[in-house]
Amino acid sequence: MKICPMCGMMQLEKGLTVCRFCGYEEKPMEKLSQKTIRQLMAPYEYEITEDGGCRIIAVKNIRDLALRGAVSVPGFVTEIGEGAYSGCKFLASIELPKALRSIGNGAFAHCRDLFNVFLPESVTCLGRGIFTDCYDLGVVRCAASEKPEGWDNGWLEGCDARVAWASADED
Repeated sequence: MKICPMCGMMQLEKGLTVCRFCGYEEKPMEKLSQKTIRQLMAPYEYEITEDGGCRIIAVKNIRDLALRGAVSVPGFVTEIGEGAYSGCKFLASIELPKALRSIGNGAFAHCRDLFNVFLPESVTCLGRGIFTDCYDLGVVRCAASEKPEGWDNGWLEGCDARVAWASADED
């Protein structure tokens, strides 16, 4: 299943590009209006990167994300900063975009209900202890067939999850 980053509703088909509930259409960042970008990024402190991507610095209101349980990061986000989602206790599932390149140290630390994560192959830089204290995370699914060179050796520090390499992005 796919999650709409605008309204948070679960979609029936993974390949959908238009939300059946709110009408949001997936497009590259340069084709989105400033209003749509602000709406998509409303739960976050963020900045536009020099290469035209977007970096999530922090979650502004953890409660908003907690009410959803499952979150879809907008497709134009290329970086998740250090500790950005740290402490989102009720975050159960996160859908990361295929454009994502970097996840900072402790990005999802202390997300104790997090159980569903898929790391796309585009992630070439991964920080230390990104899943520290994620007790419900049994498996981290990764598209890569082995740990990429740019991933910190301690990326799973503080987490007992096993890694499923060469996984498909399916629930």
